[in-house]
Amino acid sequence: MEYHRREPRFEIDQPVTVTNLNRAGMPMLGHLVNFSAIGTRLILDQQIPPGTMVKIEWGGTILLGEIIYCFQQGKEFAVGLELEDALYEREMVASMAESWAAQVYGKR
Repeated sequence: MEYHRREPRFEIDQPVTVTNLNRAGMPMLGHLVNFSAIGTRLILDQQIPPGTMVKIEWGGTILLGEIIYCFQQGKEFAVGLELEDALYEREMVASMAESWAAQVYGKR
């Protein structure tokens, strides 16, 4: 039986910072190894329990979601994240908002 995902996954290797939103503490460093519109797979050096809400910072992007699996893979942990929300390229969005505000309020 062939398995099909609801959304295509793209293989990548990008460093990320993972913040546990359920518990205060230092952010973890990891790698984003694949990405889709509804989920991601991360590699972390420590375990994080399923059900944990996290914030992933990836370049200018912030991803929010829930950990749905975590299993040991050698010395690291493979972690699945179901995306709840995302803000892509936040610096570019902020710059566009500033430019728009200057145009709108500058004409008044």
